[in-house]
Amino acid sequence: MPLPSITYSSIQQLLNDINTRFVPNGMELITGDIGNSQLNGLANFIVTYTLNSGLAGISSSTGVIPLSKPVTLFTTVPTSINWPDNVQNEYYIINATASNIPLTSGYSYVDQYGVSQTVIPARTSIHIAKATNGSWILVSNLGGAGSGLPPQTGHEGEFLTTNGTSSSWFSPCLFITSADFEVDGVTYINTDIVNNKYLLFLNDLPRFVYSVDQNPSQIEWEYQAGGGFKMLIPGFDASANDHYLFLFLKGFN
Repeated sequence: MPLPSITYSSIQQLLNDINTRFVPNGMELITGDIGNSQLNGLANFIVTYTLNSGLAGISSSTGVIPLSKPVTLFTTVPTSINWPDNVQNEYYIINATASNIPLTSGYSYVDQYGVSQTVIPARTSIHIAKATNGSWILVSNLGGAGSGLPPQTGHEGEFLTTNGTSSSWFSPCLFITSADFEVDGVTYINTDIVNNKYLLFLNDLPRFVYSVDQNPSQIEWEYQAGGGFKMLIPGFDASANDHYLFLFLKGFN
């Protein structure tokens, strides 16, 4: 005689079934079939949905893919991915493709900058876990390509820079026109470059113009606190004339 079986898709479904059918009221409503089915269903659920299952899965499927393993390697870009939210409270997602993998609408995780992310970046491995408030957070990255990088989406063509503590994306060369200057016509403010030194090329001359770092005897511009510079060349006035500069970033060292 085949053993009875029940399949549960979530812990709550199992609990509902136990509390509905497994009633210890002394009226002999509990049968061997019911008890056996529920215990088998529970055991199968544990094997299927936790680390007791086969740990890693490899997906080369398209379409909307729900994660079925604690660790999933994607070799093909699906339409989107999502994950069950019932027992397994952490997932490793490895994007081995050259494209970002979008998350299904309604799914997201919070990265180390506190920013909600809706893609798994190309060539990146991430580890997410469920927080006590129900949100999913980036716990840490696996080693390898993409580990420790800030989100790449929206930063096409930019380069990775660092202030010595954290990394970010930025262009190493900026094109600056008169419209970018302050109303005084000589000051350019950019708080994004406060953690860099730089070189300035003035198209009017045309040559690199000097700061105290390049030529202490001919100082033509100086750094501004908070990020930016002030032009010191006599006659330079961006409020009255069209000037074009190229700013090349370099490190402090």
